[in-house]
Amino acid sequence: MTPDRDDELGAALRSLDVPEHGPDFMASLVARLEEGQVLRPPRWQRPLLLTTAAAAVALVVFAASSLLPERSPTFVRPRVSSAAELRATVSKALATAETVHGQLTLECSVSFGPCAPPPGATTTLRWAVTATADGSERVTALDGLDDTSYDATTAVGREIATRDRVRPQAAEYVNVPPGAPDFSTRSPLRRQFGSLVRAFLDAGGDAPVHAGTAAGRKVWRLSVPVEPNKLAGPGGSGDHIDVVVDQQTGFPVEVKESLAGRALVTATLTELVVDAPVVDGAFSLTFPAGARPFHQDFGFQRTTLADLPAIVGYTPLVPRSLPGGFRLVQITAARTAQPTGAEGMNPPGRGVVSLGFRRGFDAIVVTTRLTGPDPAAWEDPVATGEGFRDARRPLSIGAGALAGGSAEIVITPRGVPHVWAVSPRLVVTIAGDATAAELQRAIESMG
Repeated sequence: MTPDRDDELGAALRSLDVPEHGPDFMASLVARLEEGQVLRPPRWQRPLLLTTAAAAVALVVFAASSLLPERSPTFVRPRVSSAAELRATVSKALATAETVHGQLTLECSVSFGPCAPPPGATTTLRWAVTATADGSERVTALDGLDDTSYDATTAVGREIATRDRVRPQAAEYVNVPPGAPDFSTRSPLRRQFGSLVRAFLDAGGDAPVHAGTAAGRKVWRLSVPVEPNKLAGPGGSGDHIDVVVDQQTGFPVEVKESLAGRALVTATLTELVVDAPVVDGAFSLTFPAGARPFHQDFGFQRTTLADLPAIVGYTPLVPRSLPGGFRLVQITAARTAQPTGAEGMNPPGRGVVSLGFRRGFDAIVVTTRLTGPDPAAWEDPVATGEGFRDARRPLSIGAGALAGGSAEIVITPRGVPHVWAVSPRLVVTIAGDATAAELQRAIESMG
């Protein structure tokens, strides 16, 4: 198709008088689909749903840089010589900030989301960012071509996008779950961004850290090899991710993905202000006059632990052990939910509970959903994406309600650290800002 034809088709589709999806839409759709046999195509024939490493790059730099403690001039510079020590330095600061304002700059020589450079060229995009510790965020393109908001107090996300002809020009998502593996609002940052810097530094193991300078400031540099995405095409995915950490503050200020030494995506966050007030209405995005927003209700209603069994039909499992400081701030449930997994090929979710725990800007999401008749039908709900090969560590669960079962712990530079398990009754995921040891303790404390 030509761009003009794309525009004409998009305009025609948006002009249609289409009813909004209600909260029972997925349940009705699943029921109709199950009237016939569901045929799964071979893996190589499945739809190509690439999640490029560039996305992780943008997320990591905000996760790390957004907390630059300008409020802490007496920061004591730690001695750092390995990725493990650097991880501890970064992790120590992530749980304290309440608000963050800054500017995210993304330079890319490969296509990634709204960044689509011409062959042989580089595209630079910039967004103004405001985020709060409850998970709310506003990400506004400085060129005015897109604007995204998420209000954690109402679980409502809105976006306006004129850069991308494929997406609706305006969209609203309500009853949004706390996070992975279920749908989360689209933005250059997304939520749970702290998880990705944890994953990157965890995966770095004992890789050496080198001292240097950048923009006149003393920094630490860490480079970790990664496996390119097999489906991204030649030159489309990197073999290294580099993090530059400011020594004075202890936080990363640049993240770069490269292939054979050539930068593919570089992300930086500048003009940072920490714990400044957020203006009223910062997370309320107003649609332009004449817009016909696409509307979708994901059906994750806010509720209480006591009321969950009446909604999902079972008593959900809750972790008794999480890293210190995490509080349960979101309790949501959906009778049905969209399929999960790298290719969206898991069975549709039934009786889904999603619990959001937060500690400052850190987040952990715990989910349970009914397994259904075939436990073997399930693949990792939180997998990084098609084309990526996640490193998995098998785990025999030694305690808790899932004792005797098997699980997998996944720590990868491009994904969210998580553990998941399938029991005869429930599929369980724990994903977010935690180490492998903390994830193991969490799943062995489910009850």
